[in-house]
Amino acid sequence: SPVLAEDATSVKAPVVLDGRELLEIGPLGKVTAQERAELITSTLKSALAESIQRGTPPQIKVVRSDRDIVLKIDSRPLVEVTEADVLNSMYSEMQVQMWQEKLQQGLNQSWQERTPAYTRWAVKKLIIAFLITLLLQGGLVLLFRYIQRQKLQNPHRRWHSLQLLSLRLLQVGVWATFIKYGIQLFPITRAWFYEAVKLLDTTFNSRMFKLGEESISLSQILAIALTIVALWVGVSWFVSILKSRFLPLTEAERSHQDTIAFFVQYGLLSIGAVLILNAGGVDFQSLAILLGALGVGIGFGLQNIVKDFICGLILIVARPVKVGELVQVGEFQGLVQRIGARTTDISNIERYIITIPNSRFIEGEVLNWNRSGITRVKAYVKVPYGTDIDFVYKVLLASAQVEHPDILRHPPPKVKFREYAEDGLQFRVVAFIRDPLKQPKVRTHLYNQIERYLRKYGVEVPRPQQDLHLTDLDPEIYAWVRSQTPVEHRLQPQETPSIEPPTIKEEYDWEAIATAMRGANGVSIKDRKFQFKKFQNVFFGSDAVEWLMIHERATREEAILMGQLMLEQGIIHHVLDEHNFKDEPLFYRFYNDEIESNLSTNSQMKENSQQETDPDARRIDLDPQNNSDE
Repeated sequence: SPVLAEDATSVKAPVVLDGRELLEIGPLGKVTAQERAELITSTLKSALAESIQRGTPPQIKVVRSDRDIVLKIDSRPLVEVTEADVLNSMYSEMQVQMWQEKLQQGLNQSWQERTPAYTRWAVKKLIIAFLITLLLQGGLVLLFRYIQRQKLQNPHRRWHSLQLLSLRLLQVGVWATFIKYGIQLFPITRAWFYEAVKLLDTTFNSRMFKLGEESISLSQILAIALTIVALWVGVSWFVSILKSRFLPLTEAERSHQDTIAFFVQYGLLSIGAVLILNAGGVDFQSLAILLGALGVGIGFGLQNIVKDFICGLILIVARPVKVGELVQVGEFQGLVQRIGARTTDISNIERYIITIPNSRFIEGEVLNWNRSGITRVKAYVKVPYGTDIDFVYKVLLASAQVEHPDILRHPPPKVKFREYAEDGLQFRVVAFIRDPLKQPKVRTHLYNQIERYLRKYGVEVPRPQQDLHLTDLDPEIYAWVRSQTPVEHRLQPQETPSIEPPTIKEEYDWEAIATAMRGANGVSIKDRKFQFKKFQNVFFGSDAVEWLMIHERATREEAILMGQLMLEQGIIHHVLDEHNFKDEPLFYRFYNDEIESNLSTNSQMKENSQQETDPDARRIDLDPQNNSDE
């Protein structure tokens, strides 16, 4: 018997043929909409298969009688429409005609797509689309490599990273478009794709569990999660602006500023999370009961795992340790390779991986070589007793001041007399570097230079020896022993070397630094405007800090200190004398540039005044023709 048409207000299910929705049908009585749609679809597929063997597409016909209207496919009943299913006879005629057109159009397309001619045409289309996709991908790859080279040349620009990310997404989008186009070309792949999409839709929108009176689906969970991530990004951006622009104006201590920023950040996150969960329909009373029951189970069996997991969240959020940093946790030392949800991997100098629970990074002491931005490299040297300490100090300091690309100039290398050892006087040479991984390389450089300078200036290194001291020896025996000892082996008093000590470089050569900063490769010095006022020959304090870090090989803290010292010594000053030296876009000027600018201005004013007070000269200048006649 034919399937009856649905009521307009009923829940509907689609009638699908080869992945295309032709029309929607509703339930009737005990027969659900899905069952009716599947029955109609099965009838359409059966008629279509018979028509392929016959060689002509199936036809949808309307058969009218006194009591009802029936849609038939090749004399086979398909859908029956009665007067009880519609509001009036006019609407019944329109509905039947609409269904007939949709079903006939879908059947014609499906029949055409099963012919060999269409298959050949679709394969050609697919090959052309594939070639176009390869061409687009090739162009995107070339553009990606070009931007990647630009990024290597200018690593501080974040715009290149955004461009590379956009290109990657565009490449994925091109391939996804090609795949989607290829799937839509063939009826069997289109039908599979439709079923996969329906399965995903059912999975994401079906009820997973119930909190109170609200049913929670996977799509709601994902929407809440993405909204919370967006909240996290927005709050982090706001807090970064708060810490850099507003909190420094309070002139509070740095620790107090960080505390305020911490509470603002997590306060906004907490309030936003509550609002998001409330908008998502989460019942907080039921959620509290669920979390309480879950906490009891965790407390009995999984407390260590959950502790490591929570510590992992703290490591990811608070970031006390970052990937690529050199750390020491207990007896283990190495580079952080990965921070996971429960464990963290570090790579030892011998290139094996150590997996450490995250709780050890939070509960125990962690030595981080990168966090301070500077690392000390130490070398120890011993010289014999009786050596001139001041002379050795200058020799060792000169050896440490030999230029090396990894050793910082500021803070400068240092030499300290440490202790009286058993076999000599012990000194310590300290140099400062940025990258802690360069310690072995720099330490080797220090020892090489120390050895070279000690040989150059005649300073000996003590050798292992044993001395025999005889007391209360008979004078005759002592004289005989002395006569038997060769002269070269007798103990001679050590003399202070007569060689001139090496020249020690000053920590700050202000004249050379100022000349370099004002030179061709110095900071950007030019006229700038602020609040409609022009300032001549000025530079940014932040630019000066970056220049000192690169050209003077200083840490950021040392670069700021150098700028302050230059200000205190009268080399530079703030244009309005309202600030000390800061790593900010504030205007500073060299006093030499200010003197030259003033001299130029005074000279110009003097020339103008002379022209005004000498009318003859002014007349001659203004009348060059008369001047030539004379």
